[in-house]
Amino acid sequence: MEEMNVSKYAYVYARIRARMSELLDERRLRELVDTRREDFLASLMDTAYNEKLTKAAATEVDARKIEKALKEDLIDQYLMVMKSTEGAIRNLFEVFLRRLEVKNLKAVIRAKAAAITVTGTGTGTETEPPDLFFPIEDFFKRRISRLAGADSIESVIKQLENPYRGVLEEALPEYEKSKKVLILENALDEEIADALWNKIEELGGTDKEIVRKVIGTEFDIANLMTLLRCKSEEIAEAEMRKYFLPYVYAFDFNADAVKDAISAEDVSTAIQLMPPSAYKEVLTGALSAYEADKSLIPFEHALSRYFVATIKNTLRGYPINIGTIIAFLYLKDIEIRNICTIAVCKENKIPVEETVKLL
Repeated sequence: MEEMNVSKYAYVYARIRARMSELLDERRLRELVDTRREDFLASLMDTAYNEKLTKAAATEVDARKIEKALKEDLIDQYLMVMKSTEGAIRNLFEVFLRRLEVKNLKAVIRAKAAAITVTGTGTGTETEPPDLFFPIEDFFKRRISRLAGADSIESVIKQLENPYRGVLEEALPEYEKSKKVLILENALDEEIADALWNKIEELGGTDKEIVRKVIGTEFDIANLMTLLRCKSEEIAEAEMRKYFLPYVYAFDFNADAVKDAISAEDVSTAIQLMPPSAYKEVLTGALSAYEADKSLIPFEHALSRYFVATIKNTLRGYPINIGTIIAFLYLKDIEIRNICTIAVCKENKIPVEETVKLL
């Protein structure tokens, strides 16, 4: 077991604090939403992303160039953290970074599955071009982007290395029976969750407690949304349980108190039958919005706000521990996703009020 003491945190902490001050607050983010389309890029240039945007030669509202530049910035922050830490802490953040590689691989798999559905073959248009993948191939040395040219999901899997090849080969027969790409995505989610949880266990004392709360809350929210999606799509309980991540923090889907919610007939009943918790309170607050149009988006937004609040709580007083580092990376990722959403909306002339709903 290993835990970095305060002196070992000093360097990375100083670098994080400097970058934390560059994060956009809600007022600044709202200004980006409200700015005119023709002024958006100039306004965005007046941020810490100026250098990356200039390098990407973004001269107008080009959502693809903006997204590419911002993803490069996110990877730079991860690499800064890993260069500034060591031992079990660095190992944790390496797996944290690998989650972005999993997102790249999922994009390839979804593209192949969509092509098969549309054309009946392994060819077709890709859902996410390789140039929009998270640029991490130089770090991990696995060329996931090249798999975009494979002619089938089976071909993608055969060309993969472990840890991905083994888990996908194991899940492939079940996918072939149902053609549900969720089966393959779930296999990848479980692999990376397992790797992350194992690295958490290698941390010491306070570090382990902080990371377990943050990552555990994220896993809880993923399981809650799985439950609600399965209820919305009338997926049987036995199948639903296959999609739960096996790690929990405050929502144990195996607990007796949760069984009634899991076996409930519909989304609303499932929430009403949940045992008292902060999660139930959050979901209940979004229930009326769900009932209005039967969309799960209000639940996603409510749980996302709860997660952001959890992250920000780890920053209270800016403690010199792992909480400040992990909170910064999460907030940076959220900020970049929000800016990319705004850029897409500007490019497509989506009204301000609709843009706000998507953040």
